[in-house]
Amino acid sequence: MRREVHKFGGASVRDAEAVRNVGRIVLGLWNRGVQPVVVVSAMAKSTNALEKIWTGLPEGVAVEPLCADVLGFHANVVRDLGLPEDLIQTDVADFLAVAEGLKGKGPADAAGYDALVGFGERLSTHIVHAHLVQIGLAAQWLSAWELVRTDASHRAAQVQLPATGDAVRRAMTGIGKGLAVTQGFVGGAANGAPTTLGREGSDFSGAVFAEAWSAERLVVWKDVEGVMTGDPRHWPGATKIDRLDHGTAERMSLAGAGILHPATMAPLRRAGIPLEVRSFQRPELEGTVIGERHAPSDLPSLWAFGADATGKEEVRCLTAAPDQAVAEWNAVFPDRQASSADIDPNISGCFRLVF
Repeated sequence: MRREVHKFGGASVRDAEAVRNVGRIVLGLWNRGVQPVVVVSAMAKSTNALEKIWTGLPEGVAVEPLCADVLGFHANVVRDLGLPEDLIQTDVADFLAVAEGLKGKGPADAAGYDALVGFGERLSTHIVHAHLVQIGLAAQWLSAWELVRTDASHRAAQVQLPATGDAVRRAMTGIGKGLAVTQGFVGGAANGAPTTLGREGSDFSGAVFAEAWSAERLVVWKDVEGVMTGDPRHWPGATKIDRLDHGTAERMSLAGAGILHPATMAPLRRAGIPLEVRSFQRPELEGTVIGERHAPSDLPSLWAFGADATGKEEVRCLTAAPDQAVAEWNAVFPDRQASSADIDPNISGCFRLVF
């Protein structure tokens, strides 16, 4: 069987029907001879909801009412999928115990964040795992808190790659020919403390698992059909890019294109593993393949939209010369003319528009 890692983000598991869709995708992979590691994020906006709980706990408010909405949401997904009512009972009890331990204990700190917010991945992966078993797949739940070894830098932990690689290989050997379901975003320090890799870190988790397991490819399933030349919400006429190199994809992420976590490319580039960005809404479509050694010669201008430290919008352009970038922008937005484009000192071949 072919070894592959498939990462599903929060939007792809936002409700019961979305989980069923993930099940159909994974079953299709299995039937085509793929042994996948399925890396799953927290459901929908669960991370945001859990962050609000984390910030509210130091005030000493009652825990169960504060947590009712997010826990009720997951219970409803369990019910809608026809899974056992007690499926997440232990997770809920452990979550409430952690929350009680943080209640009224001074300002919210990073260690408390990692201990609490990672429950979003724990809940979602137990639900996805149970559904995959429900549809007949030989799936095993694995704990990324035990497999992804990190330092103790809470909310921005650094992965210890040799230890992580050893742990992942041992775990995958242990499950034989079955498939694995595990978590993105989270890891564990040597002292047993839970850690997180930073917001949107699940893409990076997928790359870490792919490198450790010598996967043939990593597929990141998103709500877009692939990597676009710009965010369609900001760049009219944005088109999908069929093929891309690791380096350009990494620079697009650093520029704020929002495609992938910026750290995702390094493990894949080291191991020579291609990455595909595909749509979970239209899985039959070909997405974007990122794996070229050099940038394709026919790449158009690539646009990234972000904000500086003050919240002011920043527009960056890659692959085009400064004058060309300005001309392209001004042709599309005659009412908001750019005067020039400055070299971005932190990103090679990237220019920041000046208005």
